Amino acid sequence: MNFDLSDDQRMLQDSVARYLADRYGFEQRTAHAGEARGWSQQAWTEFVELGLTMLPFREEVGGLGLGSVETMLVGEAFGRALVIEPYLPSIVLAGTAVAEGAGERAEALLAPILSGEAIGAFADDASVALIDGYLVGTAACVLAGDCADVFVVVAGDGAYVVPGDAAGLSRRGYRLHGGGGAADLHFDRVAVDAASQLAPIGVTRAREAGIAFLAAEAAGAMQSALDITVEYLKTREQFGKPIGTNQALQHRAAEMLVEVEQVKSAAIYAATLASETDDAERAKGFAAIKAVIGKSGRFVAQSAVQLHGGIGVSEEHIVSHWFRRLTTIGMILGSTQFHVNRLADLGGFTAVRRAA
Repeated sequence: MNFDLSDDQRMLQDSVARYLADRYGFEQRTAHAGEARGWSQQAWTEFVELGLTMLPFREEVGGLGLGSVETMLVGEAFGRALVIEPYLPSIVLAGTAVAEGAGERAEALLAPILSGEAIGAFADDASVALIDGYLVGTAACVLAGDCADVFVVVAGDGAYVVPGDAAGLSRRGYRLHGGGGAADLHFDRVAVDAASQLAPIGVTRAREAGIAFLAAEAAGAMQSALDITVEYLKTREQFGKPIGTNQALQHRAAEMLVEVEQVKSAAIYAATLASETDDAERAKGFAAIKAVIGKSGRFVAQSAVQLHGGIGVSEEHIVSHWFRRLTTIGMILGSTQFHVNRLADLGGFTAVRRAA
């Protein structure tokens, strides 16, 4: 299989990296986190202008017709820069659920999200049920739920598009420690009908797309955490020489590199799974990917903080923010242990074939 990027993909990678380097440094990110929503509307508008919100979707639903590899490149760049705008909840999760599950209604439902006029959120919580045509229950910690204009709400085996101002829907919004926001939602007989219902495949594809994006984001964040840690080991002196001359610290950095490369491979694998037609293989693959990025991300995050010492946990040092994000990535869309158990229930990553 050819893993080389095409010229167009390299151009995308370079343009996103250049934009983030120029417009999204650590100081700018800190300023964005301090805004009313916990992220920057100006940055979101610029993402729209760059075409990033339309990038993952088919042309028939208003997208640019690009694919999973391009989305991976964006995710990796966002991980490096610790982007806090609601790309994952609005575009990757809610957007994919609508694009894959709304059929002929997809283009109209997606239009305000892709144009930046509306923010979407994905409420995937087993505590919401459909009773006699009404949504009842609660959904906890819905990413971007504090500012979302439209929700994709999973209730049992179904999913429904619900306006943010729907009668019976209330929310308790709050800021997240690492930037951005979320909300706990309460559904008190929120009416839904066939026109608002999404096909179950939309939810499945949204979860898969979310895991793929998280893998790419983790790869970018882990690589940056490794880079800054290695640089620190080379420059921080103790007893008259760089601490990086200590063999034990060199070994730890080498272990970090192994985990980074593993997650990069997982991100590439996630991008290739988009073309897999066997649903069982997709399910096993994405469960394995999520388990890997949770375990490896935790190791790299903790090692980066430990090798930096006390400064690694300070608010002013970027490594503490990579630690927070990688820890959060391990919990979004199911914990590491959840996906290990899920993979076991699915029969494991590789089938055991007995000799005849």
